[in-house]
Amino acid sequence: MNELFRLDPRTTLATIGLLNVVMFSAGFTGGDALARLVFQLIPALLAIGIGRFWPALAYLLISLTALAGERWLLAGELSGAGVALAGVCGLIARLAPGLFLGYVAVVSIQVGELMAALERLRIPRQLVIPAAVVLRFIPTVREESAAVASAMSARGISLGRVGPLTWLEYRLVPLLISTVKAGEELTQAALTRGLGRPGRATRICRIGLRVPDAAVFALCAVGMGFWLVG
Repeated sequence: MNELFRLDPRTTLATIGLLNVVMFSAGFTGGDALARLVFQLIPALLAIGIGRFWPALAYLLISLTALAGERWLLAGELSGAGVALAGVCGLIARLAPGLFLGYVAVVSIQVGELMAALERLRIPRQLVIPAAVVLRFIPTVREESAAVASAMSARGISLGRVGPLTWLEYRLVPLLISTVKAGEELTQAALTRGLGRPGRATRICRIGLRVPDAAVFALCAVGMGFWLVG
């Protein structure tokens, strides 16, 4: 599926903040329930916008099922098992939107776009540079983890054959070594590109608020309105 639209990084970051405030503050009845529903739909819409249709569908299935399960369980009389199940459903319903929106942010925001957006917000460079490095580092860790898992599979190392402790050792030690090396390479690349030089840098990427950004802010306003009304 082709990319339909791309948001300004500032829109995505603001949406992440508003979403987490509502998801962890709202209840499960009345306006709070509508607010949570609106903010649960926003990450899926953003994922579809960047062409991630199947992850969006899987996210909706999990989060909406958890939300419906929480409301159904809390509407009746709960036993011990019902309380535990309602807690699990509530935790998934509240955490899944933020986690999935974080995934969308990582795969959609380019490092240059993030730095340009944060600099326009007058964020200090002491915060901009670490944020850019973390954004670039997360996909690197994911790639290295997949490579380690593939190497273990090729050598016949599985959890059932070697046991949990040995499996963790084979999985974590190469991953830690490779991520440290990747971090050093990212630092060298950043210094080579003049990331730490004094003065204001010139950005070639173009960012700005467009119609999709306005639509997302409108949805956030609707969700916040439901939450404030309660």
